[in-house]
Amino acid sequence: MKRRALLFLATLLMGAFAANAQSDSTAAAAATPATPSEEGSLTISGYVDAYYLYNTNKPESGLNQGRIFDLLHNNFSLGLVQTALTYTKGKLKVVADLTYGPNADLGNFSNYRTLNANKDDITSTSFAIKQAYGTYNFTDKLALTVGQYGTHIGYELIDAPLNFNYSLSYLFGNGPFYHTGAKLDYAASDKLGLMFGVVNGWDALQDFNNRKTLTAQVHLMPVEDFHLYANWIGGDEYNGNSAFGTEKGSYTSLFDLTTAFQASDAFKIGLNAAYGSFSTGSATEVPGTRWMEDANWWGAALYINYAITDKFGLGLRAERFDDKHGVRYFDKIQATEFTLTGDIKLADGKFNLKPEVRFDSTKDPFFASGASSLKKHQATIGAAVVYSFDGRFGGR
Repeated sequence: MKRRALLFLATLLMGAFAANAQSDSTAAAAATPATPSEEGSLTISGYVDAYYLYNTNKPESGLNQGRIFDLLHNNFSLGLVQTALTYTKGKLKVVADLTYGPNADLGNFSNYRTLNANKDDITSTSFAIKQAYGTYNFTDKLALTVGQYGTHIGYELIDAPLNFNYSLSYLFGNGPFYHTGAKLDYAASDKLGLMFGVVNGWDALQDFNNRKTLTAQVHLMPVEDFHLYANWIGGDEYNGNSAFGTEKGSYTSLFDLTTAFQASDAFKIGLNAAYGSFSTGSATEVPGTRWMEDANWWGAALYINYAITDKFGLGLRAERFDDKHGVRYFDKIQATEFTLTGDIKLADGKFNLKPEVRFDSTKDPFFASGASSLKKHQATIGAAVVYSFDGRFGGR
């Protein structure tokens, strides 16, 4: 009786929320086929994360510039509470991935159908849909996914347990985070995977305009434990969250390369590089004016992780990001950052303590200080805790 009640509740949640950080860059992008079974199964998983961060600039606003989720200076802060319900039965998989807490809207902006009336209130206890989609595996090789799902672009993810570094990169912060649409994944072999999709746009539950955007991915595994993803997204994204024009006829394209190599049980190296371009498609281009000039942006990040023991490891990220035209989310910025993170694994890996030091620098003054002036440098030190859980239930 309890099993039926649980399944009924999960079904209601999935039906209510079915239509976002990022596909796991170290696993194939194709949806994992559900294990054929007479009975369906329900998996409930999730995490809770919190952090403390001190900014040596002592910003008067109390906010750390250039950050995504770890925004608050000198505060013990809650990040996200995530609960993912995954139901599989035969060739069908349905996912309702829900988030709560101060960062819920930040990771799911442009989808303001939440309990948070104030879109700008980062201290709210908002509730948001991170992902809500269904996948049907027509064959062992071909799968169709429809709904709201995390982007295929980039190395990092919204989910704190799936990243080594707690603080997120500029590449991640300038998105995209998620898409709403449909995609086909085709596993040509165990070394080659393909994806093609049609979506509303970048970081949008509903379309900003009457144009659709195309997505594509090629996943290669030349040798064991070496994954390479060539990602692309392109379309007319005028009237969106970025400075991609206000008139129909513009064109925006982003190419993204992500690699991950598990060289040994202890050592892993990753690389993420991206190049984006925007064309106004208009004769009224005004050089030097956001929204009205052709522009481009790019970035690259190197990741090196080393497990010193089975309970402690270190991860270094070195990144360069350049958006001199200011077409993405952070306005005009040319930045370099280095982040060193420790990972202490407790409770069989379900509890992670992550001390972290980060140093950022920019070409022009960008970071706030206590005197309300801007500086070219910002250093932060702190730690995060991440609690994870999961459980599986049988069903029909």
